Amino acid sequence: MLNRIWQLAVLTFKEGVRDRALYGVMIIALMMLVAGMGIVSLFGQELGKVAIDLTLSTVVFAGLILTFFANINLLRKDIDKRTIYSVLSKPISRKEYILGKYVGLFSLVAVSTSLLALIGAALCALLKASYPVIYFADFSWNSYFQAFYYELAMFFVLNAVIVFFSTITTSSFLTFLYSVSVYVAGQTIEDVVRFIKSGNVGDFEISALHRGLLEVVQYLFPNFSAFDIKVMASHGMSMPPVHTILLLGYSLIYTTILLFFAVLIFERSELQ
Repeated sequence: MLNRIWQLAVLTFKEGVRDRALYGVMIIALMMLVAGMGIVSLFGQELGKVAIDLTLSTVVFAGLILTFFANINLLRKDIDKRTIYSVLSKPISRKEYILGKYVGLFSLVAVSTSLLALIGAALCALLKASYPVIYFADFSWNSYFQAFYYELAMFFVLNAVIVFFSTITTSSFLTFLYSVSVYVAGQTIEDVVRFIKSGNVGDFEISALHRGLLEVVQYLFPNFSAFDIKVMASHGMSMPPVHTILLLGYSLIYTTILLFFAVLIFERSELQ
């Protein structure tokens, strides 16, 4: 089974590499990285902090574009071109198909963003060598790469969200809409809950029922904001190992649950 999943993942990855959208996103991201290195020189002694934050933000932006557009398009192509029928006609189960597709899609994002992160690191190193040490007093490679690994863990969950919604609807637009909605909710729900719990809501009263519903929603949606430590990385701070292990465990559990339901739905759905 693992061999069939791996073979399908490799095919999906190769198909993604042949997609011209990938090269478009990579070129735009590289241009943003290079342009960003010129812009950060205007920030004086904050140069190092801005360089790290801008580099990581560019990498995440490219990963989101690839996830929401290229990967959704790759999933849709199988149905549009009817290649899914030829794949499932072979000795491969629907479960293996979903898992293979997921591994291939995540690998495409992981490899692409890793390449951008390394190029960004090289540009930061070049910038660091060109300016006085005081501009990079808080600079830390450990913090930089830890922030990137956290973002990879976020993409690990986000790609599972896309695969899950692709089994619910055959419309790529609806898959995109649902996935973006979950991403936005996951980025903001923690701040909303914290704001309401603080009691600073003016004359607007929040009932106990609504507070309870908000608590449920908080745990229902993936907490994507927990993976964002770019600001900490720009100040040279790192998360403790225990926090990292717990967050990776959280992403693994959430992804497993999403893929479980994706397989369950896909095995019971009728292909048109």
